[in-house]
Amino acid sequence: MDEAIRAEIINLREALDDGEMYVGPPATMADIASLTSAVWVEMAAKLPVEYLDFLENFDGLVACGVFIYSSHTRVRANGKLARYDFMRMNRLGRELGFMDNFLVFGDSDLDEYVLDLSRGKYQVRDRQAFDNVFEEFETFDGLLGHMVDLIVHWSKNQS
Repeated sequence: MDEAIRAEIINLREALDDGEMYVGPPATMADIASLTSAVWVEMAAKLPVEYLDFLENFDGLVACGVFIYSSHTRVRANGKLARYDFMRMNRLGRELGFMDNFLVFGDSDLDEYVLDLSRGKYQVRDRQAFDNVFEEFETFDGLLGHMVDLIVHWSKNQS
């Protein structure tokens, strides 16, 4: 994961309270191995190293309506389940049939943040009209930077 993105997440965590932002604790090697294996077996895909690095630093992130999926379902400090884990959300998406060629790393009210497996491109796609691609990136870090920038923008507009 790009160091500037990591620093921005840390800055956001310091600026926002627990009600405004959830950041999961670092994923363990067992969490990473389990997720990597499940993705390979069920989706015949490899996860990008940058996403795995994100999970090793922050296993999931929720802020300002942006969800970046974790390695597994987590229990928040308030006892509520953080159900936005990678496998659960991708299984739900694949029930639709047309999502088989995508890995979904996160979402917001308006967008889904995906890897188009057939093209090898990371994309911001419209949640309602999925064929609409708003942004495209060569790397997961590009997509992650976009998601974090949205959180920064929205957090500044809320204050």
